[in-house]
Amino acid sequence: MSKRLDGLVHSRYASAVAQGALLFTESTIHSHRERDVLFMIRLVPALAKKPSSKPKENQRARDFVNPFLPYDDRLHVAQLGASHHLLLNKYCVVPYHLLITTARFHQQGEPLDATDFAAVLDTINGLSTSQIVFYNSGEESGASQPHKHLQLLPMPASLDLVPSTDLWLKSNPPLGRVYTSDHLPFAHFGVRLAERHLEPAALTTVYLAALRELTSAYGSGVSYNMVLTRPALLLFPRCQSSWCGISINSLGFAGLVLCKTKEEQDLLDNVGVLRLLTHVGFPRIPEANDGHSLPVSGTRDQ
Repeated sequence: MSKRLDGLVHSRYASAVAQGALLFTESTIHSHRERDVLFMIRLVPALAKKPSSKPKENQRARDFVNPFLPYDDRLHVAQLGASHHLLLNKYCVVPYHLLITTARFHQQGEPLDATDFAAVLDTINGLSTSQIVFYNSGEESGASQPHKHLQLLPMPASLDLVPSTDLWLKSNPPLGRVYTSDHLPFAHFGVRLAERHLEPAALTTVYLAALRELTSAYGSGVSYNMVLTRPALLLFPRCQSSWCGISINSLGFAGLVLCKTKEEQDLLDNVGVLRLLTHVGFPRIPEANDGHSLPVSGTRDQ
């Protein structure tokens, strides 16, 4: 897919806003530095009015309507092969927030497969701006919709890398191996990517290798978040969806946290983002994980 996707996204976004199909929410950004890495805390007061729900709760509700099947034509950007659609997120706090949804219903939380990653790669290769790709899997992951979807946000202009990936990469993980680092205090399973991993089959192999390690350690039903950028894919197991009222999804584990109130922002300034993420994830087990790496099957990198 060519870079023409830039024009499609921008024109569809402007049209959707003008028609009232897309609701943009104002926010303010506060920078927070930990371990010499800049985290971003975004204050979004309007989130306080939004009821929190989990995928199964939503699906069981009498008035549940799947927003992705059928999707709103005004939010549709492109068809990604026969299996996926690229949509604008109806409720966004960052412009050009995109969703990759399955054309048929699949449950949110099902493992990603090669068709999912093909759709992701078609999209990021069609955009000129670096993207943060994320997937919320399971009831404690921060997911709300039961229909399987991935999400993409443009990389903030002030960042070259998302903060958690930046910290993880400081430990110089080997290419193509599942690796956990003592630079992050919470449980995680990451793989540093070479250019050759950025094709559907290889990226699926990388993801499944990290997922096997995660489920081996925490069980097959555990919730988790995935954060994918060009340098790395990271998975983070979850024990709860929020702490002290602060809800966390994959973006939070990337180091981009949303707060509803100034009190939540002040709390984060005091306790730190990394401590918050340890509360909603699992503490890293030093004796098991420091510098621990395992080869990804089928890779040749050392």
